Amino acid sequence: MRTQGELLSEGDVSDSLFMPITQRVSARELTGWEAVWMPLGEGEAERLTIGRGTGWKPIEVPRQLAGREGRQAIWYRTEFPRPDHAGRVVLRIGGAFLATNVWLNGRLLGSHYGYFAPFGFDLTPYLKAENLLVICCESPVEPQPEKKRHIMGLFNDGDLKPYPACAYSSLPEPYAIEVPVGLWQPVQLEYVGSIAIDWLRLKPTFEGTDGRLELEARLRNLDGRQMEGEVELSVPSPGRDPLRLRREVRLGGGTEQTVTMRLALPGARRWHPWRFGEQPLYHAEIVARSEGGESSRIDDLFAFRELGWDIGPRRWSFAVNGRPMFLRGACYAPSYRLDELNAQTFASDLATAKQANVDALRVVANVLPADFYRQADEAGMLVLQDLPLTGTYVYHGRTDETKFFETAAREQQAQMVTLLHNHPSVVMWIAHDEPPWLATNFDLGDVHAVRQNHSIDQDLKSHFDKLDPSRPSIAASGDVDLHLGLGWSAGPWRDIAHVEPLMVTAFGAQSLPAVDSPAWDGIEKRWPVADEEPAWRYAGFQPVNWAERGVGLPSSHQALAEYVALSQSYQADLVKYAAEHLRTRKFESCWGAFAYHMVDPHKGIGFGLLDGARIPKLALEALTEAFKATRVIVEPLAFEPARPFGFLQNPRVPFAARLVIVNDDPQLVGRGIVRWSVTREKAAGARGLDRVRDAVQKKSYSGSVEVEVPTAFEPAVSATTLSLPLAAEGEYRLEASLTMSGQIVDRTWLSFNVTSTLPAIQPRPEIPRYLAERLADLRSLRPEAQGLSFTLENRTRPAVLTGVTGLRLDGVLVTGHQMQIETNAGLAPLPRRLDMPLGRRLVLHVVTGEPIGAGAHSLEADITVPGIASGRLVIENDSNAYGGG
Repeated sequence: MRTQGELLSEGDVSDSLFMPITQRVSARELTGWEAVWMPLGEGEAERLTIGRGTGWKPIEVPRQLAGREGRQAIWYRTEFPRPDHAGRVVLRIGGAFLATNVWLNGRLLGSHYGYFAPFGFDLTPYLKAENLLVICCESPVEPQPEKKRHIMGLFNDGDLKPYPACAYSSLPEPYAIEVPVGLWQPVQLEYVGSIAIDWLRLKPTFEGTDGRLELEARLRNLDGRQMEGEVELSVPSPGRDPLRLRREVRLGGGTEQTVTMRLALPGARRWHPWRFGEQPLYHAEIVARSEGGESSRIDDLFAFRELGWDIGPRRWSFAVNGRPMFLRGACYAPSYRLDELNAQTFASDLATAKQANVDALRVVANVLPADFYRQADEAGMLVLQDLPLTGTYVYHGRTDETKFFETAAREQQAQMVTLLHNHPSVVMWIAHDEPPWLATNFDLGDVHAVRQNHSIDQDLKSHFDKLDPSRPSIAASGDVDLHLGLGWSAGPWRDIAHVEPLMVTAFGAQSLPAVDSPAWDGIEKRWPVADEEPAWRYAGFQPVNWAERGVGLPSSHQALAEYVALSQSYQADLVKYAAEHLRTRKFESCWGAFAYHMVDPHKGIGFGLLDGARIPKLALEALTEAFKATRVIVEPLAFEPARPFGFLQNPRVPFAARLVIVNDDPQLVGRGIVRWSVTREKAAGARGLDRVRDAVQKKSYSGSVEVEVPTAFEPAVSATTLSLPLAAEGEYRLEASLTMSGQIVDRTWLSFNVTSTLPAIQPRPEIPRYLAERLADLRSLRPEAQGLSFTLENRTRPAVLTGVTGLRLDGVLVTGHQMQIETNAGLAPLPRRLDMPLGRRLVLHVVTGEPIGAGAHSLEADITVPGIASGRLVIENDSNAYGGG
């Protein structure tokens, strides 16, 4: 008997029918459900499998529930009479989190693992006049993300869920780590004949101007007898009778057979991304007949489009129907609650994306309901599709745990490809989001050094290429492409100017929802609010990044409205600057830019251009401007960054900027005129001789230049480079426009400040208490014969220490010291990179040559633990364990 947490063994990850396409036959949705929370093993012991036990209560199905520690399995039951159907009765479960066991009339039908794939069982041999169906769904909570083995993508790791991984299990009650569990899609009975069609794979291609359709269909004989019959393929063709093709089939009892059929479609039209043309979709229907009647009928849409690519280390190119494309994109995780998504939500999101000039969405570590992909097909929106894998899996796991994970990953990969194969919108497969082996994840210490998950990711990439050679695939998002964390998690925004990537599949920053947005429901909205407010951190707030690179922590602001406005302004500025910089490198060498994220997946504090209530933030308008099909871009060349964002110009250095034209509009060609002007809008307030000097200095310039506007399939061009002496201090504005055939195609502007007073270097922020407590023993300051020592103890995730500087003992700067680490062989010099495994105590010695005096002491250190925290840490030796605010 299995107990909770054992789930399915590696040998039987799933033993159900895979049912990716709904049968176009009569069906009945099951209702009247009751449920009770109980672990799997305990429920079996209590005979819940036959409907016994107490505590059953009515429950809505479908509905996504929340599992947490101590409540990770839910049992369902319902009753139904024997259907009045002479053929086969098949149970179809549209989707369930995560491991599902199914009983009919006390008999175990089988199990299924995975949340997104529809599955089912043939009930026919076990039906009675009255029937009891019992289903148990389990979703284990795994509080250590690097050791997780269960495949739920963004739902059990990362920063897109409530109680994000970066909170490091630090929140007090009532906050708890939760994972989805339960039947989130309908459960129904499908009535079919003996021959069922499992799936339909459509492969449209061109030969000259005519279309060719190759079809593969998996047939299954649900009967124990040999069955003979026929399958008929039908493809409606505009202005003529449907194209039909029939084939006789013979299947042994209980066997499967894959049927291949080919059709010619004269005059087939190409499907284009929305910015290049129309999206003609075709309809294919296949019917299986046996025993003198219709047995099974399924259908699907397809389209004719061709992809071309060359993607690998240090190279990237991508084309649709022979036309190269720079992908103007956004990452997409529309909701943490899959059961709340519907066709209307997807239609609205796709319309918003197109209005924002987005032509590609990356579905991050998730597989969405079928309505999304169908509507993306209709909208001409390109989709980059991740497997639901993110972060680290089975680090230090047992052999059986690793085998289970890898087997489940391969099985779900095959299911995802089959589910989405026929959608022309899907143009790329991605195996793993942010795996630990990426070069950029060096800060994961040993997890990175051992290249955890590298082998399975390469294996998955190889399997993608075999399962679907018609699309490109990559082993990991963040490998050939780049997740650009500058301006938020990985360095100052100024460094974006120095980035020359092949493809950027994530860039952006967090911001707060508008003050009056319903997204504040459930977040602590009172003001003032603590910098480490648990409700905010549960909602996604990342204090370290807000303090170090964003607009600061709540305590540095007077009102919530001010904080909201500044945060949205910073996000908008960063998104615009990054998007425009990457577009100036169109095809040389960059092939796309994806803002992170289109919409916040829950009502919280996140990266979305729209918040969790779908109220737009300022960044949506900024991205819309930056992604205009034809754009004039001002690229400043010599400046100092303002804090948190802005451009500062030294009056003793000429102001320099490039004016760049990028064009994605295939209808726009020819020559144009770029007109520009630089004007001081506000003086700096000079006095005395400085005021006289200011009065005679030139404060405005203008000019124009003719330029050959690039076609939509050519790189951006530099129209001109400005170099202007601006000695008069004050606030300036550069305006530029592109005119073609007397019409203004685009306008842009850049504000900057000419000043001889550069901002002072700010002290690094203090590490938030909840992180400080998880990086060090804050009571560990000890006197030593040659100085002092303190202890680091990492309780966040595997990490590395790369710096300990700025030591102050009781407020006095410590100089002339050495940093050493305690080892089994004695003291050794502190390495430049020190691995910080979870739970290991690391004793650091500050060797000054003499011990510290008696009494209470406080040591302040500037430490850097990339990816987790950098800033000031206070270690003491008395009961006051943590100094500062």
